[in-house]
Amino acid sequence: MFKKYITEAIVKEVNMKVYNERESCSGCTACISVCPKNAIEMIADNEGFLYPQINNDLCISCNLCRKVCPFKHENMKSKSEENINLNMDKEKVNDRGKEIQFAGQLYFAAKHKDNEVIFSSSSGGIFTALSDYILQKEGSIYGAAFDANFIVKHMKATNKLDRDEFKGSKYVQSDLKDIFKQIKNELKSEKYVMFTGTPCQNAGLQNYLSKTNTDYTRLYMCDFICHGTPSPLIWKDYISHLESKFNDKLISFSFRNKENGWKDMKVSAKFIKENRSKECNNKYSFLNLFSSLMIVRPSCFNCQFTSYNRRADITIADFWNIGNIKPDFDDDKGVSSVIVNTDKGLSWFGEIKSNLRYESCNKEDCWQPHLEYPAVMPSNRKVFWNEYNDKGIAYIVDKYGKGTLSSNMKKKLTPIIRKLGLYVLAGKVYKIIFSRK
Repeated sequence: MFKKYITEAIVKEVNMKVYNERESCSGCTACISVCPKNAIEMIADNEGFLYPQINNDLCISCNLCRKVCPFKHENMKSKSEENINLNMDKEKVNDRGKEIQFAGQLYFAAKHKDNEVIFSSSSGGIFTALSDYILQKEGSIYGAAFDANFIVKHMKATNKLDRDEFKGSKYVQSDLKDIFKQIKNELKSEKYVMFTGTPCQNAGLQNYLSKTNTDYTRLYMCDFICHGTPSPLIWKDYISHLESKFNDKLISFSFRNKENGWKDMKVSAKFIKENRSKECNNKYSFLNLFSSLMIVRPSCFNCQFTSYNRRADITIADFWNIGNIKPDFDDDKGVSSVIVNTDKGLSWFGEIKSNLRYESCNKEDCWQPHLEYPAVMPSNRKVFWNEYNDKGIAYIVDKYGKGTLSSNMKKKLTPIIRKLGLYVLAGKVYKIIFSRK
């Protein structure tokens, strides 16, 4: 009997943490969602990233939190492996007269037929087309949006007006709260649901639904090629810093303003008294902070999902290489890269293709670095956070808002490399030299 108590105590001690180090937790909330005793809560660390913390008084050592963690169980079969049906009806997608046999993944360059949709989207407007299909089925859309204070959160939409808040990139890690539980309840009510988020969020959701024996036949999953998730704390302090500096209130912010073209990568920052976009694209640039990778979550440098083996039904991204692959398709308004990963994804794309202009491509055409390897942690990341903790956001924005030497070089060289058709080659060389994956 005494031995039994000792064993139970050891097990409980092991389960006091869902993760062993910060690099192995993406904050996907699968663990907090699956806990039968609500013994876990998400607590922000000193970098502003949420991590699960177990209340040992409530914990029953069921170990579900560890079993559902995508970082610990990425060896589970992906949706691609589970759901691909090589004998699918090849008529479901017809590429302008060319029959396509689904045999793993399909690749497309696509843009919405409505130019207003394209202009209000980060790339080609594919998200609008995908989500319109779910809304037509009276389903729910879950995606990331700004709240009234510009905090990035995952929210629910059941109409186009609310759904449109999810359009456009949000270069901040979103707060998922209890979204996974909401989705499970909707699926149990036989509702159609679309979830869009990072690859790790999609993996966490799928693991959670699988572990809770939830039928997710009506769930349509969409991820994107992710470059890393920046700190919500830095973003919040950045907004406060701007409002204090300009003595004005932010009323509108877009990470991807297309007024000067899709490839220009400029933000739009409008305050009550004045438009401050110029300042926020130069000396006070959040995009420069992001590009430096200093503010990216530690697990992003150890990402398990930078591969073609996707959990989501469809993967979307900017088709940066379109000018070299299909120059006639590139009007600098935005083109989406679409990777169809599953049979459900193929059927989904087939349902929306009438709203798109699209061209079939191959795997190499759609290549991006983070389809193969994660971002590399900057050597001076620790220095950055020490400076932030010691000197505050004003110092950080002044020092890094203009961009680091490496990020500024990358910003200048990347368009040239793309134009010369060397984008893929440069990425492969970078992987050999720098990537630790």
